[in-house]
Amino acid sequence: MGVGVEEVAGLLGDDPALVEWLGELERAGEPPDELVIPTAETALTLLLRLRVPPQDAAEIAAGLPDLQRNPVLVWLVRRCAHRTAADVGGFRPGGSWPDLPDDWGRYFYVYVFLTVLPSVRAYHEQRDIPDDISWVTLAALGSAVESHRQRLGTGGMDAPFWIDLHFRGGIYLLGRLGFNRGDLGFLAPAVQAAGLPYGESEPALGVHAAPTGALDPAACDASFDLAREFFGRHFPEEPYRIARCGSWILDEQLAEYLPADSNIIRFQRRFRLAAETRDGDADVLSRIFGAAPGTDLATLPRRTTLQRGLIDHLRAGRHWKIGFGWLEL
Repeated sequence: MGVGVEEVAGLLGDDPALVEWLGELERAGEPPDELVIPTAETALTLLLRLRVPPQDAAEIAAGLPDLQRNPVLVWLVRRCAHRTAADVGGFRPGGSWPDLPDDWGRYFYVYVFLTVLPSVRAYHEQRDIPDDISWVTLAALGSAVESHRQRLGTGGMDAPFWIDLHFRGGIYLLGRLGFNRGDLGFLAPAVQAAGLPYGESEPALGVHAAPTGALDPAACDASFDLAREFFGRHFPEEPYRIARCGSWILDEQLAEYLPADSNIIRFQRRFRLAAETRDGDADVLSRIFGAAPGTDLATLPRRTTLQRGLIDHLRAGRHWKIGFGWLEL
């Protein structure tokens, strides 16, 4: 007897987020036969190629036989994968990604993206995207798995909605920086105030500082040069004249703790900053310290000027912000 929506819904219970998620999967339709969950052997090879740490790669691959024997999990993985694969080439938010109970698999979403992998690799090939850029971009999955273990001490994967963007062809790592396809959105008024005639739907590249080391200015310059060439060649129908960034790195309070010639301040000054900000404490704790909100600040390392400044700011009862800015390409 095959698995149906009603059977899966009964097992998920009445959690509204899970019910909404199941409805999204149902609306995505029946997955095509070629959308196949890989074998354990194939998965291990792919996981290492995606820079998943060996310990986690072995655990993930070892869990595949049990998953394959569970028709409900197979049903869910293939339908999640179908939702993403059906929108390969898109860059809008890809639906909800609820947390699932541990007994449904700590690596559930890793299995989803392994199943999507052939679809996004085919899309990259269709766009003539170089193999090295394709694989280093998709290796965001490995970084997410590594981050989860560093922060929480257990296997799992952070932020599947963010990895989904990579596996739909919406973002690319080009040297030191990542760039996602998108539009200007809510920053349009700030850009227009500067005298430029760009509206909310104007194509705009999102800029992301990958967690791979110092923000060396020369390396960042090279990434912007690569981005101009890359998107002009591989996405000529999307003319990108503006780039935008939203990050704790654009919090102007950092200038209180860092010298004017520091890499972070020099990166920040590339952008014209908008007035809008959002809460950034959780981002700072996660990205700089691998820590979760509520962590005792006394336990965090104070080895660098940046670490000391970030901690002292929080201990003084102040808060960090996510700042937003833009620049012309």
